[in-house]
Amino acid sequence: MRLLIRTLDPTGGEPQDRAHYGEMLTLGRATDQGLQLPDRHLPLSFCELTPDGGQLDLRVVGEGAAFVNGRRTRGSKLAIGDNVDLGASRLTRIEAPADFDFAIEFRPAPDSGEEGAFGAQFKQTLELGGLARRGPSWAFVGVILALFLILPGTALISEDAAEFTRATPLPDDSLWSSGPLHTSHRFMGNDCTACHVDAFAMVRDQECVACHASMTHHVDPAVHQVAELEETRCASCHKEHNEPSVLVQGDQRECASCHGNLEAHTDGALTLANATDFAENHPEFKVSLLRDSEGLAPWTVERVALDAPALTETSNLLFPHDVHLAAEGIEGPRGDVTLQCADCHRTDPSGAYMEPISMEQHCADCHLLTFDPGMPTRELPHGEPAVLLPILEEFYAKQTLVGASLEAGRPAYDARRPGGDTRMEAALRQEALVFARQQALATAEDIFERTTCATCHDVERLPDSAEGPAWHVRPVKLAKVWMPKSFFDHGPHENETCTSCHEAEQSESAADVLMPAIDSCRACHGGGEEQVLLASTCIDCHEFHLPQHGLMRPEVPGSVLKSARTDFDRQRAAHRQAERERGR
Repeated sequence: MRLLIRTLDPTGGEPQDRAHYGEMLTLGRATDQGLQLPDRHLPLSFCELTPDGGQLDLRVVGEGAAFVNGRRTRGSKLAIGDNVDLGASRLTRIEAPADFDFAIEFRPAPDSGEEGAFGAQFKQTLELGGLARRGPSWAFVGVILALFLILPGTALISEDAAEFTRATPLPDDSLWSSGPLHTSHRFMGNDCTACHVDAFAMVRDQECVACHASMTHHVDPAVHQVAELEETRCASCHKEHNEPSVLVQGDQRECASCHGNLEAHTDGALTLANATDFAENHPEFKVSLLRDSEGLAPWTVERVALDAPALTETSNLLFPHDVHLAAEGIEGPRGDVTLQCADCHRTDPSGAYMEPISMEQHCADCHLLTFDPGMPTRELPHGEPAVLLPILEEFYAKQTLVGASLEAGRPAYDARRPGGDTRMEAALRQEALVFARQQALATAEDIFERTTCATCHDVERLPDSAEGPAWHVRPVKLAKVWMPKSFFDHGPHENETCTSCHEAEQSESAADVLMPAIDSCRACHGGGEEQVLLASTCIDCHEFHLPQHGLMRPEVPGSVLKSARTDFDRQRAAHRQAERERGR
């Protein structure tokens, strides 16, 4: 669609023409609309214009309705000459000139003149103040005007003058200009009252959460009832009207002002270690480990420092990393295989966490679940012993009764038509089924205690019952998010090898916790004022408004098992990456 938009000047000036190309023209108060409506009473996205054959179709998508030729409507076909009232603005379809499919005339809302009326109420004269009676008073007025009006006013003429005054103690244009809005807030335009409800009063948190309703707090007041923490305003960390316009302040002094002496600020209500700078004053990392609770619950979570003397993970998994990462490879059913970390460990789409490991996807190619040499292609499913035992019994019962591919000495019974059995034949069949049961139990004992299952799992044999022996495979418990109190993005570290941070090649046991300690990170990352290494502040690793990562919420197993990244995570990671690129 080729659309001509003719904008009329409410003051009587020359109209302005511009062309719009696309399948749709959006109209609303937001700055990303194809035609912005200067009316704060209208929605951000109000209506759409789309071609429909030779007609122009109007459809209201936001709240409210439009008026076409004085009639209220939420959708209408516009003919040439039709007038559409959109709040205080008017849109008219006109005859399209050559090279255009459609044309509209837009008359924005006229200036209300509220600013002029407001200024008229405060009109003053020098005579009222008595300054005209003395010469020195005029000189004083001249100095005041030059210092506080003329000098800052040069910023309107020259950007160089503006930068000069801003860099000196002299008054600058900040006397009347609060500075630009952040890009994420520019949709509000000049509507200061959207945040500043009360004149000459600070913005309250209520105005912030009116839009940011889904944001979680840094502190859960139900858990940590610390008055000083509850009194912290959103604006303490999020500075608007600043140059450069950065809403999330990276200055770690804001964090260190509290976390440098938590005992004094919280009256001992918090047990967190003090921290002021990553390089100089930061405690050792802690990981969240799942512990066997001995039947009291499926598992419990324990926070353990990486420099703890007995740092082990009770995962119930038997997996030596050093064997699987051997440079000479590892013997598999289809020959020697050389494995890399990325063959099993892959990041999720967010780049922050790892996808879960599964037997079927990552292990089954080498760890075959075969059980009978006579049928090497037959495999057991990956499941519990209670499921596998009936499968084994069915297999050997069929083999015994049919008599196919049987080992020497194994009793057999040829199946016949029902109703033709003799007592001797029934006895032979019963003997064959007893042998099948014994063979199934012998095979189960082998795979559960010596081969197959016992290779990777911690299997315990239960006391024999009337039904025979039974086994229990202890469930595998792995932490899928090791450090839920912080954030780590693998993306910026993709040029590093896995073993640069994770000592997997030397790990002989699955109980080893292969997370890097703080000294490993300090090899590349310095403190907030670092000049040689990568300068790293608190917010590079700690986020405060993530729904899955309440930094000061009580630890629950669900937060350790899995954490989904939100759009906020991805935006924040992209912002940090952009900052790094600009810093290079």
